[in-house]
Amino acid sequence: MSAVPMKALLVFDGREDFRQPERTIFDDGLIHCDSIDIDGLNRRLQGAGLAHPDVVLLDSTWPAARLLKAAMRVRAAMPNVLVLLLPDVCRDFVNPLSDETGGGRDRHMCAIHGTSMVKAVRIALRRQEAQQKLLHIALKDELTGLYNRRAFRALATQGLRVANRLQRSLLLFFADLDDLKGINDRFGHREGDRALARAAAGIKATFNDKSDIVARIGGDEFIAVAIEEPGRGEQELCQALRRSVRARGAREGRYALSLSVGVARFDPASPRTLSELMGEADIALYRHKRAVACGPPALPTGPIMVGASSL
Repeated sequence: MSAVPMKALLVFDGREDFRQPERTIFDDGLIHCDSIDIDGLNRRLQGAGLAHPDVVLLDSTWPAARLLKAAMRVRAAMPNVLVLLLPDVCRDFVNPLSDETGGGRDRHMCAIHGTSMVKAVRIALRRQEAQQKLLHIALKDELTGLYNRRAFRALATQGLRVANRLQRSLLLFFADLDDLKGINDRFGHREGDRALARAAAGIKATFNDKSDIVARIGGDEFIAVAIEEPGRGEQELCQALRRSVRARGAREGRYALSLSVGVARFDPASPRTLSELMGEADIALYRHKRAVACGPPALPTGPIMVGASSL
């Protein structure tokens, strides 16, 4: 079975070598090359709906400042695309002393270098894929796909710094899944894991993937940090959170899913640490659980005495 061709975007700086990609990297069906000059790079990166390449190759003969600036622009627009520095094309891929008599040997040498470049790109892509998998394992909870405790602390701490600098309010939600032990006891731990995964899906659906941070920090405990905005205050988000989780429990039918939630607010006018916010939200959570467990005050069953009369 033939390998799936890679898509490469070569970014050049007016050099004629790059205007003919087949002179730079010999295709042989292994790599499809596209090329663009540095002045057109911004237009390409800003183009809507354009398919991303597997790898972007930059001419390493540029001045270091320009090379770094171009690489940063590519990574900002395509964060999951590998960026590689291309060796000096004239030196490594095209022999400037070639003539008609020696052209065959030079073309053979170029093909060898081109094949080596293809191999180098494939190795780099495999290494990047392995690094992304390791990063996913290190930062994500295996059962739910949410961030784990380690990732949450790092991301939320940075989020508080940004909110403090921009003078924006944040809400920290501490939640746990009600009666997980009962689900485990009645239906087994595998079903308990499914319940956790369903609850996690409901929690994730409530928040914004781009601006909010959602994590499972252990057992039946979940935590989220969200930007406070009009229409996305404490009450609105708590209601949406419970509604979303309850709806996923309704699909099961054998048991209900519900959350107990505690909330703490980050006010940039009086900033607090992440640990302080988590502690406050944790206290609010268990205050809510106690209120639910006690239920509303019982109504008196006997006559109500008012002075010396009875009603």
